[in-house]
Amino acid sequence: MHEIERHRVILSEVESRPIVTVTHLADVLGASEATVRRDIASLDQEGRLRRVRGGAEAINPPSDVSLLGRPYSVSQTINMDVKRSIAKAAVELLSDNMSIMISGGTTTAAMSEYMRSLKLQVLTNSFSIADQLIKKSKCSVTVPSGKIHREQNIILSPFPSDISNHTYADILFIGAYGVNSHGVMETDPQIVQAVMKLINRADQRVLLVDSSKFQNRSSMVICPLSQIDIVITDDGIDNKSKEVIQSAGCRLIIVEKQKQ
Repeated sequence: MHEIERHRVILSEVESRPIVTVTHLADVLGASEATVRRDIASLDQEGRLRRVRGGAEAINPPSDVSLLGRPYSVSQTINMDVKRSIAKAAVELLSDNMSIMISGGTTTAAMSEYMRSLKLQVLTNSFSIADQLIKKSKCSVTVPSGKIHREQNIILSPFPSDISNHTYADILFIGAYGVNSHGVMETDPQIVQAVMKLINRADQRVLLVDSSKFQNRSSMVICPLSQIDIVITDDGIDNKSKEVIQSAGCRLIIVEKQKQ
């Protein structure tokens, strides 16, 4: 890609969110991080953006931005039959009167379909999960204060302290953008921060991911796999990924794709 075109793409990315990392720009441009850093330095000198540690920001940051990653509506169209099987297996770990926390995502959101007959105390930052459980279950539902991000259907607090700091649960259920030997990964720092608030506030941590997530990579790591107790995935998982999970000390639950 020519330098002029790279600069156009960089400025477009910077205008769409508060801060863009060098790693993200390198992925978008298909260029080396060294090239991206040179481009950022050049644009900073021209006064077209502001160079910051690890990336760049707009001179006049946008007031309303989308989170990094696929919109919820897009993710809902991908592997949903498999995600429902994983979600059903997750709900089989539950019984009445348990206290649980569920982070946002399309796989975790599928749990609400199977929770209707249960009476649980639920804390979730997923607007979709909260809406479904309030309408169609016996569960008590709590959500954190914060902004609703429409594209991801998630509620994120801009403050370091919220209701999650005063909550403890039997089980925490989380999804992820990617998983490998480095740990559980997400694409947006705000989502990483939200899950990290919860990760040590439950007796058990359960990761729900379809097998395609073992191919995804991100520079944002939520936690190492050693902090996860149970991984639930589908039978498309490869042997190498199985070994990574089991060597981290996680219990592995593999489900079959639901028959239609």
